[in-house]
Amino acid sequence: MRSSVSLYDALAATYEDHFAAPHRKAYDDLAWEACCEAIGTSPGVVIDVGCGVGRWSRRFLGQGHRVIGIEPAPRMSERAACLQDENFTLLRDRVEQVTLPAGNVDAVVAMGSLQYTADPAATIAHCAAWLRPGGVLCVLVDSLFGLVVELVRADKGGEAMERLYSRRGVWRIDDQEADLHLLDVARLGSAFVQAGLEVTSTSGLLVGASLIGRDDLVSALNADYDRQLGQERVMADFPELADLGKQLLVIGRRTA
Repeated sequence: MRSSVSLYDALAATYEDHFAAPHRKAYDDLAWEACCEAIGTSPGVVIDVGCGVGRWSRRFLGQGHRVIGIEPAPRMSERAACLQDENFTLLRDRVEQVTLPAGNVDAVVAMGSLQYTADPAATIAHCAAWLRPGGVLCVLVDSLFGLVVELVRADKGGEAMERLYSRRGVWRIDDQEADLHLLDVARLGSAFVQAGLEVTSTSGLLVGASLIGRDDLVSALNADYDRQLGQERVMADFPELADLGKQLLVIGRRTA
């Protein structure tokens, strides 16, 4: 697989602006709501896997948590280092290479980073080992079936079948490309269970992208963001629709 490090380095300077796009802001808002509900409000220790420029780390710090950010892309980590908070520790390495004491943290979040690792299931087990009993793991990935539906709607049946059978995607930004794993509810949930976690919620974020198409979804968000987000929030509450989301969010808890 082609590494995502160069692509993320190229995005570093404008990464905050990247989430100004309505559909990215929408899934980010939904994911944040769900993760905060799962993690709770009591200050604890949170590991932010693939913390990027520190977008979510900054929010967790604002809630009183101590945060360990993990980021392998040099330019991204340079910006995250600017947080300069005594409760923030930055580890500039790939998550697979990070060694931390087992059973010590309250939550691990991996928002869009797990899919770029060599073996997502092994990485889930690696991250789960850091959790104390009752600790929470939140993972957001691109949805295999959501992408297949999007490609079929765009009359790209050949590419849709390629993605379906290979279970791999490609993210392109200008002249940069990175490969990623495409996951579904069954495989992601199975990886959680094998890692000793109880799956507490499974959500498809931006199911509307499959139902009405991404362009129409963006138009709806631009026309009335709160109304469309509310509709997406309702659909995210139905696990049966999860594989239709543009993103898939799975949350699990470490059993005693």
